[in-house]
Amino acid sequence: MSWSYALSPYILHPETFDENIVIYFDDKATIITDQFNKSEYHLLILPRDPELTKKHPSIAINIELKNNILQKYIIWCQNYIYESFVGKFEILTNDLTDKNSFINNFIKVGVHSAPSMKNLHIHVITKDFHSMKLKNKKHYNSFNTSFFIEYDQLPLDTIPDKEEIEDNAIKKSDLICSYCHKNFGNKFSQLKKHLDIEFNDHFKIKEAE
Repeated sequence: MSWSYALSPYILHPETFDENIVIYFDDKATIITDQFNKSEYHLLILPRDPELTKKHPSIAINIELKNNILQKYIIWCQNYIYESFVGKFEILTNDLTDKNSFINNFIKVGVHSAPSMKNLHIHVITKDFHSMKLKNKKHYNSFNTSFFIEYDQLPLDTIPDKEEIEDNAIKKSDLICSYCHKNFGNKFSQLKKHLDIEFNDHFKIKEAE
C-alpha cells in the first residue's frame, strides 16, 4: 500500500491499534494522535464512511455534514486537548487560562488545501508548534498560511489548485510567528528557536506530584 493511504487502517480496523494512537472511535469516525505531530497536541479526525473518505475535504465537508456528524468529534477533540494540555503544562499567560479562551484562541481546526494523505481527515492542533517533528518551512506554513483551510470556512466552492496553493502559500509565504506575528522570512531555524522561547514564556511543564 502506498504511503499516501497510511490512514486507511485506522479507519478500517481502529480496534487493532494501541489506545495511545487511536484515542477514540465509533461507527462514524476514528480519532488518532498524529504520529508526525507538528505541535504538542495534534489530532486527526477520520470519518469512516467509505465514500466520504475518498473525497477532497475542501468541498466534501459541507454544512449538513458538519452539523449532523462532525461537530461532536470536533468538540471531543477540543476538550481532550484542553484537559491533556492543562494536565501537563501550567499556563503562564492570562489570555489562555479559561477553557473557552484556550479552545477559541489556541486550537486550530481545519484541513489542508492539498492533503498528502488520501483519506479525508481533519486536523485539530494546538498553535504552539513546539515539536521536534516540525522540521522545515513546509511543515510550518502548511498550518499557518492559506494552505490551511479553517473549519469555519468549509466548504469551498472549488478544490484549490495544488501547484498554485503550494507555490504561493508554502514556498513564497514568509514564516510568521504564531504567537507574536514576527516575520522571519525564510529563516526557519531562527523561527524554531523563537517558538521555543515563546512556548517557555507561555507555559511551564508541571512537576510530578
